[in-house]
Amino acid sequence: MWTMHNSKRHNSYIKEHTMKLILPLILLFSSGAMAQAKTTFGSDNATRCYQESNMPFGGGGLRYCTDAIRNDDLTIRDMAATYTNRGIILAANGEYERAMKDHNEAALLLPEMGKIYVNRGNVFHQQLQFERALQDYETALEVGGVAKDIVHYNRALSLIRLKRWDDAREALETALEINPDSSRVKRKLDQFNAPKERPSPAVVTPDDELNQ
Repeated sequence: MWTMHNSKRHNSYIKEHTMKLILPLILLFSSGAMAQAKTTFGSDNATRCYQESNMPFGGGGLRYCTDAIRNDDLTIRDMAATYTNRGIILAANGEYERAMKDHNEAALLLPEMGKIYVNRGNVFHQQLQFERALQDYETALEVGGVAKDIVHYNRALSLIRLKRWDDAREALETALEINPDSSRVKRKLDQFNAPKERPSPAVVTPDDELNQ
């Protein structure tokens, strides 16, 4: 017979195993150090904000981020992570100025979190401020705690838009050295190797989407 006691045990089991599934995703967001594994576990709202930032189109996750920032007792690291996650969602929905404010706030709170500079650099790129995007990508590499192949790929996209072909090729080759299995980087390098062709600075294809 299914009792209320059994129901509570069942719900507890589901919650425990759901958190185990979420943890590897959180580790990917943080720098991978054990001390940083809890960056988005400050509250349920902060965790949902992080999850929504991985599927940001539509902006439905903004309320979780805002509720976490306004109402929850977050550590400085959790607060910075939540601001930059909200910035990802805002930028994905074309609200670049609001996104920039969130990334700036995150950088003020925790300037040693490299992921913030990748996200802010992406906003600069989307606003066609490619030199400033490159500055943030360089800062992300200096600060660390980021997927370097992704940062170099994003650098390449900005360098292509500036028609800095040799630098762009070098950034792509560096990205491929770090992650030899990246089909996206291989495709972009193939464009450089095609006879009498170079990637157009005016056209961004779906394959050229920036990485968070």
